[in-house]
Amino acid sequence: MWENTDLEKYMRKELETSFSEQDADSYYGLYTTAKKELCGNIYSEIKGVEPFLTDHSERHIQDVLNKAWKLIDNNGHVDFNAIELYLLCTCILFHDVGNIYGRVEHNIKVADIYNSIRGDISQCSQERQLVLRVVKAHCGKTKDGGKDTLLEVEPNSNLYDKPVRLRELAAILRFADELAEGVQRTSQYMINKGLIHQESLVFHKYASVSEYHIDKGEGRIILMYNIDYPLSDISLKDLLEFVYKRILKLDAERRYCKYYASSLHCFLCTEASIKFTVNGDLCDFDLPKISLEDKYNLVDDSIDDLIRKLPALNIEAIESKLSNNLKS
Repeated sequence: MWENTDLEKYMRKELETSFSEQDADSYYGLYTTAKKELCGNIYSEIKGVEPFLTDHSERHIQDVLNKAWKLIDNNGHVDFNAIELYLLCTCILFHDVGNIYGRVEHNIKVADIYNSIRGDISQCSQERQLVLRVVKAHCGKTKDGGKDTLLEVEPNSNLYDKPVRLRELAAILRFADELAEGVQRTSQYMINKGLIHQESLVFHKYASVSEYHIDKGEGRIILMYNIDYPLSDISLKDLLEFVYKRILKLDAERRYCKYYASSLHCFLCTEASIKFTVNGDLCDFDLPKISLEDKYNLVDDSIDDLIRKLPALNIEAIESKLSNNLKS
């Protein structure tokens, strides 16, 4: 089990400040009990059920906690009460546990695990309702088949006699999860040895070349991609198309989540840079930075439109230039 993240430490401090010692210990005990049980019995078993998923172990949960903290932290202070922080952390713990029953609709397969951990603790009946609603909204579809899952989360509720901005917490979880990407979610050894299923390979390759950074001071989400050419395990076309798709998806999630969360309003831009090396050495050309801002709609949700607006992103042209670097 991981050492407490900054978000967990701050949550515990706020519990101790806001409640009596007995109540603070009770709430924090509920959290640590869930954390220990999930670490001991659930997270490590997901790989056995879905062996080709990118990482959903303790590392992923810790990363989501860290990303959530970076989204809401204002120089060591956050605008959420102790119970809101407790609920956010608890929802992060549970958000992916449904994968142990398979990837499909994993966001709605949480109740059995939650109930197993909490047992018949009557004080948790309201918590269960809120956790399941928030976790359900982090992906998937609405009851009528739409995509606006956050709308189905009630804006405000109460937990342990404290008000909670439920929809805002759901938006923070959803965006933090979207931002939890990078090399920690895959195994380069498995990629190199061809041990990743072909249908999952692009997800793992994407993780291996990507790095995400939350620059709250400048209101930016920064995506950095470092790709070494030639690729032995996947075509450059497939990888770049996936990179473009994920850039657009992340920017759509930024706009969507901040619509429901005032704490995310400061994030005004998604910036992405794609850098290449050829056999580990620098190339003699650079791609333009991709900047997607709120002040105007640079692109829709299509890769073709992105390339029309930024012709330098044409994949055939990129591969031609890389091939020339390879020959020189």
